[in-house]
Formats: sequence, C-alpha cells, structure tokens
Amino acid sequence: MQRHFGMIEALEDIGEVLLYSRTVCREQGAVRQSYHLTPQFESPTSMHTTVFADGFSEDWLRRYDEEDFRKSDPIPERTMEHAAMLTWEDARTIAPNTPENEAYFKAMDEEGLIHGFGLPLFGPNGRDAFASFDFGVPVSQISNAALGVVRAVPQAAHQRVSVLLASKREIPELSSREAEVLQWVARGKSLSSIAGILDLSYETVKTYCSRIYAKLEVSDRVGATVAALKLGLVRI
Repeated sequence: MQRHFGMIEALEDIGEVLLYSRTVCREQGAVRQSYHLTPQFESPTSMHTTVFADGFSEDWLRRYDEEDFRKSDPIPERTMEHAAMLTWEDARTIAPNTPENEAYFKAMDEEGLIHGFGLPLFGPNGRDAFASFDFGVPVSQISNAALGVVRAVPQAAHQRVSVLLASKREIPELSSREAEVLQWVARGKSLSSIAGILDLSYETVKTYCSRIYAKLEVSDRVGATVAALKLGLVRI
C-alpha cells in the first residue's frame, strides 16, 4: 500500500493521478468505477459535478448526463451522509425514496447495476468527493485485501487531486474555437461527437484538443477537464 501512496504523491498531473487510481482498482477486480469531482459545497449529483466513469455503458453515461436523471440518484448523497462505505443495496433502504428515486433504482436494475458500493472521499477545505465501485459480485464475495486497496487508493488519489487543484497556475489564453471545443470535452463528449456538433472534421477537433492539452499542460481529456474547471475556463 505504501508503494501506491508514494506513486500517487509523486504525480504532478491530475489525469495521471486518476488514471493510476483507476488502474489499481481494475487490477483488484473492479469492473466499473466512477469518481464524482464535486465543487466545494455542492451536491455530488449537481450538474456542476464532473463525473469520471469507467466500465459503464455509453447509454448509461448518456442518461446520467441528463439533469433530471442524475438528480434522481440518491446514492452519492446518502453515502456522503453515511460517511462510510455504503452498498448500492443498502442505499435503497437507508432513507425513504421518492418516486424519482424508485425510477432510478429500477433503471439500475435494468442496466445490471446491482452489487456495487459507494465510497465517500474526504479532502481539505470541504473539497469532498464521491466514488463508486462494482466488482460484479456481492461485496461479501470480495476479499478484504481487495476492498482495502480500493478503499485506500482512491482516497489517496483524491487527496492528491485536491492538492494539485489548490496549486496556483496562470490561466492560458485559448482561441474562441479552442474554448468551444474544451467546453464540449468537459461535458464528456467524444471527439467524433464534438466534430458533429461543431460541423468540423474529426482530425480538426483532434488538433484543437492537442493544442488545448499543451496550453493546459495536461496529457489527456480528464486532466484538461479538471484543469479547466479549476481555472474557471468552463462551467458544467
């Protein structure tokens, strides 16, 4: 475990921190995971919250990007209030459900999202976050060792993300088109989708993204999104 902590502390790029945490959790057996990077003092299901997801279907991600559907998800807030790991199953019954909550849980069942759990991640100055994990089996069938890693590494990663977000950086100057592309990147759109939205070729959008990454000093769309949110370049 100390090796993981040391690796995370050595990373200077937010995207690399999140990628490292995701890879470690995959190696432990997580088939799905999400990280809700929540603005200070906002809800983890707010549309201002950036959700980095891995292993979920494109249809589910599209639905979760819809405001009404996302806000009907009670699991993140219930997990944060619980202040400890909370299975999706227990989240259904820990508090009364609205009709919207019940509809959300029905959608989870239809999607096969049954055995996962939520995890609160605590950071400095109220910068808390929510993460979820699904091993495809009940939590009781996951080894204590794997659970320990999956509970500890994302917490360390979130602490590191919080530190990197707090570090001061100059705001780069983006062209109007670069700013427009960045806005869609931050909303989770693929390069091909952005090309269609802006009536540009795929290669042109790819070139814009390369320029954006260089200006923000990041290596991928995750790092670009987090950096853009921190610098106030986008609003989600």
